Amino acid sequence: MASPETREQGDAHESRQPRTADRERAGASWRTALAAREPATRGRADGAGVWPSDRHNDVFFPPIRSHLLANGIAVAGLDKRGVGASTGDWLGAGIVEQADDVLAALETLSDAPDLAGIPMGIFGRSQGGWVVLEAAARGRGVAFVVTSSGPGVSPAEQERHAAADGLRRAGHVPSEVEAALTSYQSMLESIRAGASYQDFQRALEADAERRRLDRLTQVAFVPDSEAEWNFARLIIDYDPRAAMRRIRCPVLALFGAEDRSVPIERSICRVPRLAE
Repeated sequence: MASPETREQGDAHESRQPRTADRERAGASWRTALAAREPATRGRADGAGVWPSDRHNDVFFPPIRSHLLANGIAVAGLDKRGVGASTGDWLGAGIVEQADDVLAALETLSDAPDLAGIPMGIFGRSQGGWVVLEAAARGRGVAFVVTSSGPGVSPAEQERHAAADGLRRAGHVPSEVEAALTSYQSMLESIRAGASYQDFQRALEADAERRRLDRLTQVAFVPDSEAEWNFARLIIDYDPRAAMRRIRCPVLALFGAEDRSVPIERSICRVPRLAE
């Protein structure tokens, strides 16, 4: 297994390979010098956002990991399917399947002698927020959950919000925004109806509608291949509320006031459901 390209200073690094079904997942766990002398106070596994993310999630996870390691908290990161040293294909894994991978990673970590009995939580950013909520709802060994910009709405609703905001900020007038969102909704309905990507492309009625969808690619997820089209079908209607109602561990949901891609107010309104 390939080791991470960046390593935190003074850490003890170990690669692990959890398995789900017939596929091998790759990741890594990190210990600090403090954790080597004394039992780690917590364990944490990371869940990345959308696109083919590895255990570092570009530049996002290393500084968070360094901070936790400096405070004696052991950390593990997972490569998405088909990324880094993991086998499979990330486009074939929806929210539920990614949660399976997170739970497999936690099970693997729980077998480590130096982590026995240590509370283990999970952290997810962006799409990873949906993933860790789903994992926590099903995993009895999850002690806590942290989400960062993890929407409290479905991927379809989140993408419509991001599209509308992005188009407005790009200077499009309300009628143009509404027309583009109508085209986007038509695309979502085609995905739900089971149409193929090629069928949808052939069904685009006018150059104007095609231009509207092309414009949306700058501000929202618009599939541009059959594989991405099928991936969208796996995730667009995932509703995190069902998972929220089943979670029985503490949850910290973090949102950024300047985050334009997530409907923050609607997401915050749904977080109290965790306590119901």
